[in-house]
Amino acid sequence: MKSKMHLKRRNKRFKLINVIIIIFILIFISVIYIINILSEKALPHLISYSEIETKKVISNVISSTVTEEISNKITMEDLFITTKSSNDSISSIDINSSKVNKLLSDVSLSIEKNLKYLETGQIDKINLSNNTFNSYDIDKLRQGIIYELPSGIIFDNILLNNIMPKIPVRINLIGNIFCVLNTDIESYGINNALIKVNISVEADVKILLPFISSTTKVTTNIPLIIKIIEGNVPSYYFDGYLNTPMHTENIN
Repeated sequence: MKSKMHLKRRNKRFKLINVIIIIFILIFISVIYIINILSEKALPHLISYSEIETKKVISNVISSTVTEEISNKITMEDLFITTKSSNDSISSIDINSSKVNKLLSDVSLSIEKNLKYLETGQIDKINLSNNTFNSYDIDKLRQGIIYELPSGIIFDNILLNNIMPKIPVRINLIGNIFCVLNTDIESYGINNALIKVNISVEADVKILLPFISSTTKVTTNIPLIIKIIEGNVPSYYFDGYLNTPMHTENIN
């Protein structure tokens, strides 16, 4: 009799254990399924938002760095070699290779240094203007967090933004900074030229989120110089409306 009761208890216990195991497996499968559904929906949003905010802060640092590096230090005469003819008119403008290369090298090193400081949270070592990080949480930047994404974007629900924890975004600089000097020359008036000079900076950055990462390229164009080069005005020109030559005096 006792053996039968003992056997029944063992069978009940065995069945209970089986039920618990089955429930646990079902819960586990359900959690994995929900995570996969959320991942497919959330990851594109998380990556998209993080890339936008990362590009904002990095472009801000790059622009401020270039401005600090060249502020009141670079002139048109530093970047270009101007050749004039016998009558003192400009005959050619060439790039001053040595000074341009030195400028690009200094700018690249400064940008790389500041982005490394930003990556490691050493923003106090970044020698930029006071308003560079005005719109950012300084305490978070000191932890290496450049931005915090609201969790509500996962569910497309704004109400959850203040309830659920925020997702920290960190960066990791990949490779070297690439800088190039770009010039654009446009005709301006009669025999004048408008020269625009800017620096184009490219940086490859890895965006680090909890459990996922993404690589993006940040490209920033910073204007350096805008200058009008005056040339000789010809003794006549064609009027656009009458389409007939009109005589003018030579200004130069």
